Amino acid sequence: MVGKKLDSENIGRSNRKLILQLLRKNPATTRRDLAVASGLNPSTVTKIIKDFLSMGLCEEVRAEETGRIGRKAIVLRLNRKAFMSVVIDIGVEETIIGKGFFDGSVSVVSRFRTPRDFDQFMDLLTKKTSLISRNIPKSRFLGYSLSVPGIVDVENSRIVYVPHLGWKDLVLRERLSRRYPVFLDNEANLSLIAEKWKNPDVVSVRDIVFVYVSEGIGCGVMFDGQIYRGRDYSAGEFGHMTVQTDGKKCYCGNFGCWETIASTEAIVNLATELGLELKGTSNNEKYLNCLRSTDASYEPLLREIERSLGVGIVNIVNSLDPEVVVLGGVASILPEVSLRNLLDFVNSRVLYATGQNVKVIRSMLHEKGMASSKMIGAALHIIDRKTVDLV
Repeated sequence: MVGKKLDSENIGRSNRKLILQLLRKNPATTRRDLAVASGLNPSTVTKIIKDFLSMGLCEEVRAEETGRIGRKAIVLRLNRKAFMSVVIDIGVEETIIGKGFFDGSVSVVSRFRTPRDFDQFMDLLTKKTSLISRNIPKSRFLGYSLSVPGIVDVENSRIVYVPHLGWKDLVLRERLSRRYPVFLDNEANLSLIAEKWKNPDVVSVRDIVFVYVSEGIGCGVMFDGQIYRGRDYSAGEFGHMTVQTDGKKCYCGNFGCWETIASTEAIVNLATELGLELKGTSNNEKYLNCLRSTDASYEPLLREIERSLGVGIVNIVNSLDPEVVVLGGVASILPEVSLRNLLDFVNSRVLYATGQNVKVIRSMLHEKGMASSKMIGAALHIIDRKTVDLV
């Protein structure tokens, strides 16, 4: 009898998680739609929705409020303020803080230049995050979710290594909050989570590599629909694979790493060597302005951007054979002609077994001063980790 009761409880929990997932994916839906999509009995769906309504996870609205056409059925809408979090994007140059909502959206609240000194950084961070968390009802507050530009021990909320900032073996959990959960993950992994959730072109793809281009280069790797982190959480650090044995010194201490030729800092330095002046106050901004420019003098620099990205992607494809490679970060606005040139370069150099038909696409979550893909991923990450508690 105990075994049957446990099975029944597990099935019930699984059904609730499925309905919650469908509600999060569909901003305006009905009980009938949920029953069809889930394959569950309509009475089961009705019971689950009754519980969710009482918990404040969703709300009932008239069809005309959602723009749905047809018979005026009662429409269910996810309550984006049902649960909220503080989302933090630690960047090499700038840290951005926002409020994450239950639908995965993020509202940017504040930002500050990232100090290299970790104690100074934590002092600033705790002051600014407390201003946000104190205005979220305790019963609705999930905790803190952080994006880190380096290697992260996700199980213990520990920063293992951030080469560009010189941070090693640092624990944030107790310093940020002893009362609420603190989740950390690598920025590329979180960007991949956001892309998988938001982009219809990859929603059904199981094997993906997300290449996040910024001051450094990081990659999120997904195998069979799951993020692959590796034994010591350093999987995806392709920015530090050697592409030039006699290349420039990298922040990690090695020479000729991929990011020494393809990161925004590397491209800005190359522009200076070529006598080109890029406008902007940061390496990322200068890189973006180069991609947007119609100035013919920037053409040699664009060709180098294509080749330097292509070299790394060839190695990734030959090593992992992903179904799709997604270009994210500042590379998400790579011009169409540059994307075609990049594809030609990659397909001319990958192994024959791939069929020379590699799929490389740009992220749909462009960096436009709004919440970045990393922040959206961080908001989704804490919801996914806490969903077990919610249902």
